[in-house]
Amino acid sequence: MIKINLAPTTKKGRAPKARAARVPRPGIKIPPIQTAIVYIIGIVIVVIIVVVLLLSQNIQMRNYSGNINQLNVKLDELKVYKAAVDSLETRERELATLIAPIRQLNKNRFFIAHILDEVSTRLPDFTWLTMLTTDSTGMGIKGVAASNLLVADFMNRLEESPYIHNVDLTVLEKKVIEKQEMMEFTLTANVGVDSVAWRQR
Repeated sequence: MIKINLAPTTKKGRAPKARAARVPRPGIKIPPIQTAIVYIIGIVIVVIIVVVLLLSQNIQMRNYSGNINQLNVKLDELKVYKAAVDSLETRERELATLIAPIRQLNKNRFFIAHILDEVSTRLPDFTWLTMLTTDSTGMGIKGVAASNLLVADFMNRLEESPYIHNVDLTVLEKKVIEKQEMMEFTLTANVGVDSVAWRQR
């Protein structure tokens, strides 16, 4: 005969098995409606600011383009005037090149005429000139006088001129002219062309 014991029995030496902890499953939290509205408003404001900035930049670019076009038109107009001015300046330089020799000739002509006038007005009586050479810096005079005193007087008179200086006697000798004893002389002197040019002004 078989006996079955239905009463629970405890076995020594065995621990009850621990159950594994349940890990919560990740879930998606939906933000509340107010927070979503704030996010949407912020995004809309950012988009509006970006659009306004883009529009203002486009307007500025159009204004700059218009100003550039106006400046280009004015520049084209000024190029015509500049070309005319350059042409006039070139013509002026050409005329100055052609006129310079003429001015120099006129300057020397008036200068020589002035020196001849200075010499003739300071020539003493009984004194005659046989030759006179002059340029812009120096002068040579040959002549005859009745005496040595007249030659010395002539030299002093020339020295008194503000345009003739450093008068020097290089030759003085007796010479018979038409049975009369005369003194033949040769003078050299420096002349001041700058002083003459100042007087002509």
